[in-house]
Amino acid sequence: MGKYLALLALAGLAACNGAAASSGAQSTADSATKSVYNDDVASLESTFDTQLKSQVTRQQVGMLSDKMHAMGNYKGLTLTISDASKNEYTYRASFDKGFANVVVRVDKDGKLAAYRVAFPQE
Repeated sequence: MGKYLALLALAGLAACNGAAASSGAQSTADSATKSVYNDDVASLESTFDTQLKSQVTRQQVGMLSDKMHAMGNYKGLTLTISDASKNEYTYRASFDKGFANVVVRVDKDGKLAAYRVAFPQE
């Protein structure tokens, strides 16, 4: 009986760690999305790992910001898909006039190793 309780306790701890990782990923993804919306490259780069920082241009952030603003006020993220084994998460970013999908991959330090925004086809 004690062995089964220990296994249940370990399973519970693993679930808590997964939820904490997902929560941390959502917070970081939300910060990054707010930074894009606000056309704030410096703030955006603070959420990225070193490799991803080197791939971002001010022009790209400005274009994404313009697309987001065309959809109205940013209202936040909702988790839609997660793959904890890859640390990949897909969120729905809600705006006054629609939504976009935000896909992130989080590195071991909690920084974003990938960030992609996909708008619905018009």
